[in-house]
Amino acid sequence: MSPYRSGAVFFAWGLLLAVFSVLVAPQLQKRFGSLKVLGGSLVLLAVDVLVLGYGSHSAAVVCTVLSGAFIGVNNTVYTELALGVSDAPRPVASAGYNFVRWFAAAAAPYFAPKIEEWTDIHIPFVVAAVTALLGAGVVWVRKDALTCEAEDLEPRHATEDGVAVFAD
Repeated sequence: MSPYRSGAVFFAWGLLLAVFSVLVAPQLQKRFGSLKVLGGSLVLLAVDVLVLGYGSHSAAVVCTVLSGAFIGVNNTVYTELALGVSDAPRPVASAGYNFVRWFAAAAAPYFAPKIEEWTDIHIPFVVAAVTALLGAGVVWVRKDALTCEAEDLEPRHATEDGVAVFAD
C-alpha cells in the first residue's frame, strides 16, 4: 500500500475508535448493559482478528478498520468497569488499570513476531482471537464480581427480579 492508503486505513480505524468510544459504547451500555456489551464486543473482536489473519488483503484492510469499533467499545466499557470494581481511590484504580493495559500493549509487538517465528504467520492472530474469547469468558464467569458502574448500567428493560421485559 502507498503511504497515503495506509494512512487512510489508520485514519478510518482511529475515527471508528473515537466514535465508538464516545458515542456508541454508552448507548449500547444503556440498552444492553455493560457486561453484555463487553462480552459481545470481545467475541466480535475475536472473529475480526481471525478474518484479519486468514483473509485476503482487502479483508485485512476492512478488518483493521472495523477493529477500531470493537477496541473503542472495549476501551470505554473496560475503563468504567475497572474503576467500578476497585475499592481503591479512583486515581489509583485508573493508574493500575492503565499499567496493565499499556504493559500488554507494549508486549504485543514483541511477542507477535516471535510467535510467528516459532509457528507460522497465522498463529499470532489465533492467539489474539483466543485471548479475546478468554476475556469474554472471564467477564461471563466473574460477572457477579463486577459491581458499582456495572450494576448501574443494566439494560433499561430489566426488572427488579432480573427478568427482562421487552416492549415494542
